Order: sequence, then structure tokens, then C-alpha cells
Amino acid sequence: MDRMKAGVAWLIGFVVAIVFGLLTFVEATLGGYYVLIGGLVVGFLVGVLLKDMRKSLGFGFLGAFLGFLVGGIIVAVALAAIVAAIPFGGLFGGLVALVIIIVAVLFGIGAGIFALIGAPIGVMVGKRMETAPQAPMAPPPSM
Repeated sequence: MDRMKAGVAWLIGFVVAIVFGLLTFVEATLGGYYVLIGGLVVGFLVGVLLKDMRKSLGFGFLGAFLGFLVGGIIVAVALAAIVAAIPFGGLFGGLVALVIIIVAVLFGIGAGIFALIGAPIGVMVGKRMETAPQAPMAPPPSM
């Protein structure tokens, strides 16, 4: 059960990171902020879901890094296809794609580092949100 919980937490973090990765490359003026916020959010979500510091750090970093990398690659492939459609754009499209993939790796590393900051915060919040054992409820008084 613990492995399945870790896998689900990683998958949620990965999908959120893909969304932030796509936002990063689509809206270039706010790209750095999306890396910051996306990494913190992914780390926080994984930390809250797992409530274990070691796993949260590892899965948070991995989810943020790979999510931003996949988001960047999706944008790189789309832009390369668009640029390749113009005359003499084949070489330029490949160059654009290569640069975007390099930037995606760097953004992924940055998001992973910010996930390392968000994960401990999420673990602390997750542990405080644990439910206390409930006492059995008394039946309602009869009339």
C-alpha cells in the first residue's frame, strides 16, 4: 500500500509539473516565476500526500524535474514543427528545439530544487492534518 501511495503522489506531482512546464514555455515573460511556483507546489503536494520526509524529497524532485522536462519537450516539438514549415526553416527549427530542450533541463533542475524546499513544508502540514482517532458517537436521545 505504501508503494502505491508513493506512486500516486509522484504521478500527481508529475502531472502538475507538466502543466507548469507548459505554462513556463508558453508564457515566457513569467517563466521564472512558473518554475519557482511550480517547484514549490509539486514539492508541497507530494509532501502533504506522503507525510514522509525522505520519500517526499526524492519523489518531489523527480516529479518536478521530469514534469518540466516533458512540458519543455512538448513545446520544443510543437515549435520545431511550426518553424520547419517555413522555407529554410528545417535547420532553424532543429536549433530552436535543441535550445528549448536545454532550457527545459535547466528549468527542470531549478523546479526540482524548489521542490526540495516545498516538500518539507508539505510534510509538516501533512503531519499536522492527520486525523485523531474518533470516539464512537452516542446514539441520539429518544423522545
